[in-house]
Amino acid sequence: MPTLADFADRDVHTRRVTRETDTTGVDGVRARADRGLRWAVGALVTDPADRLLFVYEDDIWKLPGGGVETGETRQEAVCREVREETGVRIAVDELAAVTEVTVTDGDREATFFFGTYRGTADATALASDPGLDGESIETVTWRDSVPENCLDESLVRRLR
Repeated sequence: MPTLADFADRDVHTRRVTRETDTTGVDGVRARADRGLRWAVGALVTDPADRLLFVYEDDIWKLPGGGVETGETRQEAVCREVREETGVRIAVDELAAVTEVTVTDGDREATFFFGTYRGTADATALASDPGLDGESIETVTWRDSVPENCLDESLVRRLR
């Protein structure tokens, strides 16, 4: 398992965050870790007009992304996740940030890493029915600026 220092030495922005969740959230992170899946990824995707790609899910704006699956590289996972959530195919650029995320539920906790990559859209057409079945993505959109109510707003602004 890498440490944040491994990435700071590579000129990647690093940080630690703690997020309150529930038993299901902690158990989900632990179950993935038990299968050796300790990474999730997202992408700060831009288009030729320098707009940013966002998804709106669970009452908050987010960068598209999700978990790295068995046999995938982080770059393959971010391409898949962006395409599944938004319909947009991307070219993955550099790793911009690594966040060590600890989710907590009372005194229970679990930790994983989240890699944020820069990505460039191959085209700007968006999926009319975003996300996979069972996901709660309400909409996807291109934005000229970081929206209010954005998860990790300070990180997105910093990377912008």
